[in-house]
Amino acid sequence: MKKLVLALLAVTAMNSAIAQKETKYAKLFYKDLKVENSDVTITVDNAVSTDAETKFKLKITNKTNQFLIFKPEECKFVANGKEIKPLEKWLIISPNDSDFRVINIKGPGYNSVKSYSFIIDGIYKVSAEEKGIPTPDFKLPASKNDFKTGNFSVKLNKLYKESDATKLSLDVTYNGDQMGVVNPEKAGVVMPDGKEYAAVKSTGMLAKSGPVLMKKGETESVTLKWDRMEGGKAMDMQKVDMMVKFNDMFSESTPQKSKPETLNFEFDEAMSNEKGK
Repeated sequence: MKKLVLALLAVTAMNSAIAQKETKYAKLFYKDLKVENSDVTITVDNAVSTDAETKFKLKITNKTNQFLIFKPEECKFVANGKEIKPLEKWLIISPNDSDFRVINIKGPGYNSVKSYSFIIDGIYKVSAEEKGIPTPDFKLPASKNDFKTGNFSVKLNKLYKESDATKLSLDVTYNGDQMGVVNPEKAGVVMPDGKEYAAVKSTGMLAKSGPVLMKKGETESVTLKWDRMEGGKAMDMQKVDMMVKFNDMFSESTPQKSKPETLNFEFDEAMSNEKGK
């Protein structure tokens, strides 16, 4: 009798293992992940695989006072001994900010892959405080609409010059091989009293404040603005000449690559049984 009971238990265990092995999922889910170092916090959620693809939301929180660039094409997905590189666009994350990218890798049979690794080998730090490129002053009213400074091409797009405010919109193109940094808050204007006045921060839903990071060939629109100044007619911006001083507004920075991080994805059996069949 004892041998019979043991035999039945063995058969039951074997049948259970076979049943578990044969379980197929239309969608296979994975547990959420989090890794952290002194520069970033990386979290992953909503990771799921189907017969045609695997995808997940990758969020990067920048803990530094520098820009971060995330280059997905330098990462790699490792499953069943094979490596695949994602094709998503770059992600630029401002200092002490966060953003995300959905990583989507196409291919057959991913709903049978219960564990895999994703190696993040494409995070770079870029300083926004490099020494500025010497740039000639720009007189308002403007006598020309474009100029070059270092590896930047600048074009005056719009100019509003009235008593209550002066605002100029510049289209800036970066042509260098590093990363271009444009910081409108570095600019100032010299008025007839001989003093330099800092540009005011742009406001509104679509306004850009702080430095802008650019890669080769990119064009960004930036705005410089000054509000009404005290001093009567002698400081009436509509009537007097103004000299824009760019100071350290334009600079370049060489990206510094961070150490890679490895994310190990694990099968979430409970969620897969609930939602994946």
